[in-house]
Amino acid sequence: ETALHFACGAGHVDIVKLLSERKANLLITDGSGNNAVYWAARQGHVPIITFLHEKGVPINISNRNGETSLHVATRYGHAHVVEHICRLGGNVDCQDDEEETPIILASWHDYSRICRILCGAGADLNIRNKEGETGLICAAQRGNAEIVQILIDNKANLDLQDKRGLSALHHACRRQQIPIATALVNAGCNINIIDSNNETPLHYASKEGVLPIVEALVAFGCRLDVRNKSEATALHLAARHGHTEITRFLCLAGLNINILDKDDRTACQLAEINGNAEIVQLLKSLSMDNRTVFMEQLTPTKQPLRRIKLKMFGSCGSGKTTLVDSLKCSFLNSFFRRNRLNSTRRLAGNRKSVVFDESEFLNTNSSKGVGVQQITCTGGGQYSVWDFAGIEMYHCVYDHFIGDFNCIHVLLFNMLDDAQQIEQHLSYWLEFLRVRISVQEPFGLNGRGAQLPKIVLIGTHADHVVDCTKSDDGDYTCERIQSLLTKVKSHYMNDFDFYEKSFLLDARAAWTQSIKNLITCFNTYKDRICQKLKSTTVFLDRCTYHIQQQWRKTYANFPVMPWSRFLDSVRQEVNPLASDEHMRELIQQLQLMGEVLYLEGDPQEDLICFDPNWLCQNILGRLLSHQRICKRQSSSNETFALSDVQTLFPEISNPLDLLQIFNAYDLCTQISINGEHEFEFPQLNFIDIMPGLWEKRSGVHYIYIGCEIHSRTLPSLLWSVFPRIQVQLRRLIMSNEFVQHGGGDDVELFQWTEGSKLVVGMIELLLTKNPPTHIELKARGQMQNREQIFYLFHDVLSLIEHVFNQMCPMLQIEHHYIASKHLYLNQTLTSNTLMIPTTRRPLGYMTSLPANDRDSASLSPSSPISIRSFSAIESKPNTSPYYRTYSPKLIVQTLMKQYAANQSSVLDGNNNPRLTIIDQHHSSDSLNSCHSTVSSKESTNITTIEFDEDLIELLCCGSDGIFSNLIMGIDLPISIFSLKTRQLLCRLFDKQDEMGRDWCLLAIALQQQHLIPQLDQDDIYQSKTDQLLEELGRKHSSLTIRTFLQKLLDIDRRDAFEVVANTCPIFQFANTNGAALPPSSIEHDQHDSHDSGIQNSNNTIASLNR
Repeated sequence: ETALHFACGAGHVDIVKLLSERKANLLITDGSGNNAVYWAARQGHVPIITFLHEKGVPINISNRNGETSLHVATRYGHAHVVEHICRLGGNVDCQDDEEETPIILASWHDYSRICRILCGAGADLNIRNKEGETGLICAAQRGNAEIVQILIDNKANLDLQDKRGLSALHHACRRQQIPIATALVNAGCNINIIDSNNETPLHYASKEGVLPIVEALVAFGCRLDVRNKSEATALHLAARHGHTEITRFLCLAGLNINILDKDDRTACQLAEINGNAEIVQLLKSLSMDNRTVFMEQLTPTKQPLRRIKLKMFGSCGSGKTTLVDSLKCSFLNSFFRRNRLNSTRRLAGNRKSVVFDESEFLNTNSSKGVGVQQITCTGGGQYSVWDFAGIEMYHCVYDHFIGDFNCIHVLLFNMLDDAQQIEQHLSYWLEFLRVRISVQEPFGLNGRGAQLPKIVLIGTHADHVVDCTKSDDGDYTCERIQSLLTKVKSHYMNDFDFYEKSFLLDARAAWTQSIKNLITCFNTYKDRICQKLKSTTVFLDRCTYHIQQQWRKTYANFPVMPWSRFLDSVRQEVNPLASDEHMRELIQQLQLMGEVLYLEGDPQEDLICFDPNWLCQNILGRLLSHQRICKRQSSSNETFALSDVQTLFPEISNPLDLLQIFNAYDLCTQISINGEHEFEFPQLNFIDIMPGLWEKRSGVHYIYIGCEIHSRTLPSLLWSVFPRIQVQLRRLIMSNEFVQHGGGDDVELFQWTEGSKLVVGMIELLLTKNPPTHIELKARGQMQNREQIFYLFHDVLSLIEHVFNQMCPMLQIEHHYIASKHLYLNQTLTSNTLMIPTTRRPLGYMTSLPANDRDSASLSPSSPISIRSFSAIESKPNTSPYYRTYSPKLIVQTLMKQYAANQSSVLDGNNNPRLTIIDQHHSSDSLNSCHSTVSSKESTNITTIEFDEDLIELLCCGSDGIFSNLIMGIDLPISIFSLKTRQLLCRLFDKQDEMGRDWCLLAIALQQQHLIPQLDQDDIYQSKTDQLLEELGRKHSSLTIRTFLQKLLDIDRRDAFEVVANTCPIFQFANTNGAALPPSSIEHDQHDSHDSGIQNSNNTIASLNR
């Protein structure tokens, strides 16, 4: 090795040039035969290679191992060097002593870019090394799927075999490389190629248990009866190695189960020898005759799904039960039924309202939970009717049964109510459904989902409404009601698929024209739904009959099975050839028909309930009804023992089975009290708050953090979620992770009807319902524990967000941070005026914002605002009846002004900006007695205090160290926009305007005008705004929310500014490098999925219950 070699390896081009000027020998090689170009190529120094090449140093010379500079550059992954050498005329097909070419090395080491370069340079892709391996075979062995696709695209020979006769497909099957095998099969390789042992790829896939590859090979028509040198078929190998699903699939594909190997053994005998009892049972249950029958059962027919769900919603007295009876009533029975109902009806003299005794109504007449029944409508049409009780105490479990698009939602209202009550009633249920049904992508115009829930509006008691007339065709009409319904429909037109006609009828009158028209509506929707669903099979019909006629009778007291037992029972009693895929399809169709419920039993095994009415009404309805709660006898103040559960449900022999169901539905948590197992049901907890839970300890100086959780639509939607939050809070403190990170014996959680208090060491956290406006979360502790306070507070806040995302994925939740000084003083103000500019843009067409928030305040870029403070005038006060709070929008506005001032605000000792949100706001409000512990004399002094709120105090308990580890939300990329944010932006920018298209103006403002022609040519029914955001998220990861917000202000779109400011995260935690954590590290909304970097969630089988 000479100085030239060292200079080339170190990249010192000046020294190489100096040595060249001093007449150094540039052609000299080292002891291994490596010349100067080889040294430079190994270390990736292109300028030196260029200089040496100009000086005549050869680039294709081989060393003692036969390697050239191109070999070594490829082996070390220097794509730029490989590209340069190819450009200089390097030999791309040179072989070393192992006869390996650069393309083989690149394929082995998974260098996809180098592979493309070599293919572009004309490399021979079919050269083999000493083992007979090509680059394709090496890539298949190593699982380098991208390389395989590159070689396929460049016409590599797919069927070349190595010395053992193994092709690339053999290796992919042998190494269980499903994507590679699929790519090779789709590319047209020989799927029946045999190796030296006479085995095909099907043999290898069956032996290794790779079902997707077996399915692909069979689908492409591979030979099933090929035998290897041991006379064994693929079925023999699958049975021997215990691969039940592959055995089942091969039997279904028609492979002869009686073929003998060279030892005269069938596949069944091999399975028995190897102890695979399940396969033995499967093969023994099959003969050539019955196998044909079983195969025909699994073949799809042309018949659509026989039954779908009809979900009925309405408040008490809206007539749901009466309407269902009318729908299924026969012609003859309709006369007797009408007379009977007339004789028992109690009406007021003016015939405008129905009179009920409330206590009697709640206990006897009303539905409990969800009533489920299968009906055949008069005149045709079969439905599974789900009657959702209107009483609020049942709403906490409805999210488990709402969310499916392949059903019909029926909303009933009583026409005897006044117009305001009807509008409130419909708005509540429509909003209740909207927030619980996640929108499907891609977005259509105005943020419409790819599928919309189907809604039918029905007004009952039409025969008792004075201004309601009956037309000649038997339909009732009322201009007042129709005008109101038109208004409601227009408000939710982008959220639901409303039937074109609303029905006003007498729910008691069966076989009238109104009822017939309603049934026609249901059948029309049903036909539209079933056209998009898979057709039925005889297997589905057999299983449905089996469930209805056998299992519901046999297991009447407890019609629930574990998923594994359900699989075994179906295969043993109905069809042994039903694969796992057939079973998944079966359970989906049974759920769509309303025949079963699928319960995810994390961490226990999943469960199947094959009598939904038993579970939804007899069990859940009885558990949550006031009648049963008043009669319970609990062993402690807030928990149930097993004996209590047994008392509530005496017909259940083992109450633990029932508790497994309650646990799956997040209704209870098992806890240990004095060594005894008890169960906490927050929904059944009627303990009043204990006095003194938030009193200050004398002599202790507390620091505080808190926020109010608000709904941007109906606050009443928060209350049904609260018991679920309490369940998850209990599970949090019992989790191993919580115990390992500071929990354990020093943790105490006390829960009551309206709240929870968590104590961890010296840290206290209080979670309370504050009807009618919000949920409140606050924490406190001593100064030395402020980091622990911060992280505990946000752990619980994240838990709350997770619960809302599970139950109400489309509900827009806002965190309004509470002034830390007010928390410290326990001060409660009646109003809080934050002054913001008055220019505003109406949001009347945005259904996700309440009416009273649609004329929203906005920020003017030219407002005269100081660097450290935020002061302006808002038309409507930002009010909280408890504390002074700061909305996400106000925090974002403060941060925007900070950045606009080039970060010239005052810095603290750690160079963190000290942002003051409100300067010198004088409060004269009185203290609220339920939150204050100070005397009236002190109260007088407190109300005159000047409040300056520091951002670090507000968000981080005053810790600069915590603040330095946060990434502010406005500095995150726009790819983190949630599903809700994107939908709201689509509704703002998709709307056509006389002055032009708003999404085009947004693209121009973001300097992406080149995307406009491309997006204009795409699907005209897809949202252009969402497509624009998707492109920006994918290709412009540096585009931050702050820049996006500033552009919105530049084009005077303050309405969009408010949407983004209120829905983007206030901050995210940073990793040790100061960058935002990747999406996989941060808990996201499970429904906020997007191709531009936002996580997608897996839809589970249980989601079809909804």
